[in-house]
Amino acid sequence: MDSFLTWDILTTYASFISIVFMTEEFIRDLKYVNKIPTKYLCFIISFLLILITNFALNTFRFVDIVLYFLSSISISLGSIGLSKFNE
Repeated sequence: MDSFLTWDILTTYASFISIVFMTEEFIRDLKYVNKIPTKYLCFIISFLLILITNFALNTFRFVDIVLYFLSSISISLGSIGLSKFNE
């Protein structure tokens, strides 16, 4: 295995959900982050990751912001499902 995580891995839905879930669980206990409801935190993480991923892959288009927003909602809900599954 040459690399564990690549930008291309973040282009698949299941991998993206896993990364958002992992990131949310990791930062959940930070001082001000723990006051943010999980669904909003997952949305913020997924939206930022979608933007960063598209910038890194040179596929960012300003007209796609609405699609990034809607995709972030879907990804955050999937990530929350993983979180609820662990309870």
